[in-house]
Amino acid sequence: MQRFGNVDPLRGPILKNMLLFSLPVMAVGLLQMLFSAADTAVIGRFGHEGAISAIGASSSIILLAGGGLTALSAGVTIVLGQLFGSGERDRISGLLHALPLTGAALGAAAAALLIAFAKPILRLIHCPEALLDDASLYFRIYFAGLPFSMTLVFLSAALEAKGESLPPLLFSLGAAVLNVGLNLLFVIVFDWNLFGVALATVLSQAAGAAALTIYLCRRRDELRLQICRLRVFSGTGSVFSLGIPSALEGMILNFSGVVIASAINRFDAVVIAGNTIGNTLEGLVAVTFSALAGASAVFVSQNYGAGNLPRVHRTWRVTLLTAFLMAEVLGVALYLVSPWLCRVFAKDPAVIEAARVRMRYMCLAYGLCGAMNVAGGCVRGLGETRIPLVISLICSVGFRITWVYTYARSRGTIGAIYLSYPLCWALNVAMIIPAFYLVYRRVAGIHHEKEALQP
Repeated sequence: MQRFGNVDPLRGPILKNMLLFSLPVMAVGLLQMLFSAADTAVIGRFGHEGAISAIGASSSIILLAGGGLTALSAGVTIVLGQLFGSGERDRISGLLHALPLTGAALGAAAAALLIAFAKPILRLIHCPEALLDDASLYFRIYFAGLPFSMTLVFLSAALEAKGESLPPLLFSLGAAVLNVGLNLLFVIVFDWNLFGVALATVLSQAAGAAALTIYLCRRRDELRLQICRLRVFSGTGSVFSLGIPSALEGMILNFSGVVIASAINRFDAVVIAGNTIGNTLEGLVAVTFSALAGASAVFVSQNYGAGNLPRVHRTWRVTLLTAFLMAEVLGVALYLVSPWLCRVFAKDPAVIEAARVRMRYMCLAYGLCGAMNVAGGCVRGLGETRIPLVISLICSVGFRITWVYTYARSRGTIGAIYLSYPLCWALNVAMIIPAFYLVYRRVAGIHHEKEALQP
């Protein structure tokens, strides 16, 4: 019998198991959004004037660097998913023991560079000089927690690759509660402003990583972690060969976001603040199709590893349709209630209206974004990470940046910039769906050839 957050991707009804697996992952995503939302809400309500704009001015780089690095966990999901599907327990255990220190080492190296060059990076995206000191302070402290967040995401990916999504939810829940509590303490009681919200995020991520590590040390299966066996990078070649293209894809998507943020930063503080709030609220919907995209990679990779290609194809159809419908319905609903939700983050009517302008362009087309993410997850689950990378280069860099520097610049309106998002999603969907069938036919041909060679 399948349990909530603990499913067998190889057996049972696909949609039911997908939802049982995805709901905790969605909750994890919501809690991660809560990290950001708590920062924004507390600062917007209790922080100093201009603090919320300082967070918004640095958010695109945070997404670019942090999101790109954590996207490496796609390699963990795919490799371990295939190993679980083929039942290779020794290789699973060997790879698991390389994950914590590898994640921490990568996070530390990236954090050192980002902290050292914080102000030049922010100037590169046209962060207003009036916000530069506050934005760089938040930026530096936030990235000091990158070793902890990398460890947390790698270990969570290992559990999810097996079909267990509930434990990461519980540890993220604890970290989110701690984050909110520390936010309130540091900002309202101690008046630490941006320093306080950034420090709260770092401490909560560290606590979540430590708790998940202890949990894995107490397990009694192939995911049991033994401290004496930990090592750095050993046996992670396959993880990086699949994870690096996924990370580059994530960074490409966020790079186009940096370009757009640079254009938005040329507007006034009201538009920057509204963009920050709209982006935060849109994350409430984005976690749904992000969870389904992750689930599709797990289900496809396990069934691919087990040689069950018909179930791979059924998973593709079910998740693509589910993600499109769910994202579209939730996106429209979010836009309809946005006048009330935006008041949680800001009191200025002009800021609230600026947030709703962004959400009008994003939320009403979120079905396309959901389909794009799930289709990419299915392709990656088949072990092909280069094709989604190339498509992202064409759509997010080629099309979106060209749009911003031509049409949007000529119009000079914030709406012209936001329009680049739904158009990019539509182009991506038109390319990634045929790409899935191309890869599927290729792996099916290889599978049939292997079967024919067997005595």
